[in-house]
Amino acid sequence: MRKKLLITGPGGRVGTQIVPLLREHFALRLLDARKLEAGDGDEFLQGDIRDFDLLLNACRGVDAVLHLAAIPDEDDFHSRLLPMNLAGGYNAFEAAHQAGVRQFIFASTGQTVLNYPKGYWLTTEMPVRPSTVYGCTKVFGEALARHYSDIHGMNVICIRICWFQPYDSTIIRTHPDARREWCSPRDLTQLITKSLASDVKFAIFFGVSNNTGRFWDISNAQQLVGYAPQDDASKLQ
Repeated sequence: MRKKLLITGPGGRVGTQIVPLLREHFALRLLDARKLEAGDGDEFLQGDIRDFDLLLNACRGVDAVLHLAAIPDEDDFHSRLLPMNLAGGYNAFEAAHQAGVRQFIFASTGQTVLNYPKGYWLTTEMPVRPSTVYGCTKVFGEALARHYSDIHGMNVICIRICWFQPYDSTIIRTHPDARREWCSPRDLTQLITKSLASDVKFAIFFGVSNNTGRFWDISNAQQLVGYAPQDDASKLQ
């Protein structure tokens, strides 16, 4: 029997790229505010992560949660970031806890430390230094992750996704920062899959590919879960 994985926000920019890849490894339950065409064997629930009862129902009977749903960039704080990223993030953790889910992956962002000077070698042990208010909301999510791991015994891994783009993106072929910070669909899927196969209690990993000029330290993900990114933006045709 394959693990059953609940994915919140599968219809977003990241989810649309990795859901087909994750389907090869897990039985999927998808929760999104928009109606999506589910793949063969997928379960689909339509609803909003601000609805706690919906999230609680979605978490029942799954082995793990991948929480992607969020407002993904800078937006109005009070009407958008606060209810979705903070309240919605709390709902996801608390619903998973109440439903007895033992494994949780929180999609964070490289923006939590992107305000260090360009070229710094960045590790997950460094104090956060968010470059955006959106990044600040993800710091709150990482704090929730630590809390639910320490207090409620959940295994939680935060993945600070860097510059995620599909393989055909023109951005990673033309933007120097994107070429160093790119996270490919294949590498992010590998990191998620290996994280869920581990018994790591709590960790923060950078979700970044093996790019030439990369300044994000992935050594803890390599050591703890065997992460071995395969893609390099400089080698894309």
